[in-house]
Amino acid sequence: MTENTMKNGNDFLSDEPIVGISPAAKRLQKVVNKIAATNSNVLIIGEPGIGKEYTANQIFHLSNQFNNSFVKIDCAELGKTTTYTDLYGEDSEGDGAIIRSIGLLEKANNGILFLDNINKLSHEFQEEFLRILRDKTVRRLGSNESKKLNMRVISSSDFDLMPEVDSGRFKKDLYYLLNTLTLVIPPLRERKQDIPEFFAFYLKKFCKEESIEEPAVSAEIFESILGYEWKGNVRELKSTVHNLLTMSPKGELSADFLPFRIKKHPLEFLDPRNIKQTTIQIETYLIKKALRKFSGHQVKAAKLLGMPEATLRFKMKKYSINKK
Repeated sequence: MTENTMKNGNDFLSDEPIVGISPAAKRLQKVVNKIAATNSNVLIIGEPGIGKEYTANQIFHLSNQFNNSFVKIDCAELGKTTTYTDLYGEDSEGDGAIIRSIGLLEKANNGILFLDNINKLSHEFQEEFLRILRDKTVRRLGSNESKKLNMRVISSSDFDLMPEVDSGRFKKDLYYLLNTLTLVIPPLRERKQDIPEFFAFYLKKFCKEESIEEPAVSAEIFESILGYEWKGNVRELKSTVHNLLTMSPKGELSADFLPFRIKKHPLEFLDPRNIKQTTIQIETYLIKKALRKFSGHQVKAAKLLGMPEATLRFKMKKYSINKK
């Protein structure tokens, strides 16, 4: 059996709100609140890594089903690592008694069934779920008794399913049963305001988990993450923050440990409109860096910079640079 999950309301981590200050994030939170107050089926649409399962959990947390079960089924694995027995359960004989195995559908009764990756649901299982949702019953394998189902279904798709319906690749009747309400989550690149918010959120979260103080974040890091497209969305950003915190020196985050695809070339940050002022900025930065390296020792700093000590002293005075 694959990585399907089942939990009740007490298992849900409610200390992670929907993150973001952009108008899109605020609208998303309002829509989630409205959807949670209904009992309608919901189709969540968004790119991979944008947080569709997390949003489904948010709806569950705020809904009337919160005290019951939240059961996730990865539709991409149905018929592969998730079998009919996993789905329906089974009644079998053993040692003169009936051995009952409760399936995922029955476990979701009175709660929420989350069908992840519904866009990857095979035609065979489209037929199965159409029947299940129409009849609202389930029967264990090996049993003659059907059990009534009362569950809310939340589905997720990486893209709009309407073209799949029009082409016949996705059953129209099933689509409309699942899509009573639609929630579209915009990609991270379309809400740049939220990128620093997610970055700060996960940095604080990981620091708390590791029991370490939050390090300072340089302007270079923020400019790099704001200029990147984040095709992997929130999942990619979360992984980047974790990697950056793990690999950087203690007490500071170093842009050197940003993935190459994200990190900007250092010269990208220079202003081409004033070459004289830009040159001063570069010299000031390098002199300060050399002095910090040798705790203000000017002879060693000058040697590292490849200039006479007298020249270093002159530039320090000219640019108002202290020894430390």
